[in-house]
Amino acid sequence: MVDRGNDRIRKIVIATASVTTLAGGVYGAADGTSSAAQFLLPNDITTDGTNLYVSDSGNINIRQIVIATGVVTTLAGGASGIADGTGSAAQFGYPYGITTNGKNLYMTDSGNYTIRKIQ
Repeated sequence: MVDRGNDRIRKIVIATASVTTLAGGVYGAADGTSSAAQFLLPNDITTDGTNLYVSDSGNINIRQIVIATGVVTTLAGGASGIADGTGSAAQFGYPYGITTNGKNLYMTDSGNYTIRKIQ
């Protein structure tokens, strides 16, 4: 789950209701593992079963978290604008919702009033 107010991505074990932090905890923009990673107003999350994908609204980017290791990397974006491109060449206005069809990611770029596809 996204814990937006605490800049964290949390794991909840349904059977036990145990809550732990998978990544984040301090606001910022750093890639890293578990608590070394930083988010700024993460908003939504989706998964392909191996990775989590986070719309990190405050950092204007999409982040990837390897579920097994907690390693966080920036997948796309990082600068305000409306440019298509790969990695940091892509620009978003304000990433909000995110989902996947198993092949591509789709996100709402509410700052640019668009739906964007990330391959």
